Amino acid sequence: FDQLQVYQSIDMDGITWLMIGPNEWVDKTKTALIYPAATPPDGVTNGRWIEIKLYEQPLSVYQDNRMVFATLISSGISGWWTRPGLFQIYEKHESTHMAANIGQEGAYFLMDVPWSMYFDERRALHAEYWHDHLGYKSSHGCVNLSFPDADWLFQWADYDTWVYAWDPSGRTP
Repeated sequence: FDQLQVYQSIDMDGITWLMIGPNEWVDKTKTALIYPAATPPDGVTNGRWIEIKLYEQPLSVYQDNRMVFATLISSGISGWWTRPGLFQIYEKHESTHMAANIGQEGAYFLMDVPWSMYFDERRALHAEYWHDHLGYKSSHGCVNLSFPDADWLFQWADYDTWVYAWDPSGRTP
């Protein structure tokens, strides 16, 4: 995954193309564009929050109302959505076991999930070792991150750190 500057955007035959260099274009669907927030979400008064865009799958971190970190994530698939809303981290674990739906379709049991930070019922931000689908929805509602990104976020975030998940496309229930 590379960080790129976008210089121009054009629509052609139903595809949005982004110019990333002289005569270099990429299909927008293969990117996760990040536009730094001009203001914090309603309810965040301390200038410190984590923003999750559920449609394109980026996560951005803000401190003093400035973006200080950004990465790709993997959020919940249909039926196991990552819920949009404003939440706060209420529980943190350097390592924890996770399980759900044992004996049913969609069951999972994961041992030693690193850097887990719960923010919405049993949904958490955490590292993932069982897939490599960052940038695409593939979780059961949690927000999956790479090992280095989850470690960085775990060290940065406090209890009560705001987590703002939203879908600019409006497609997430």
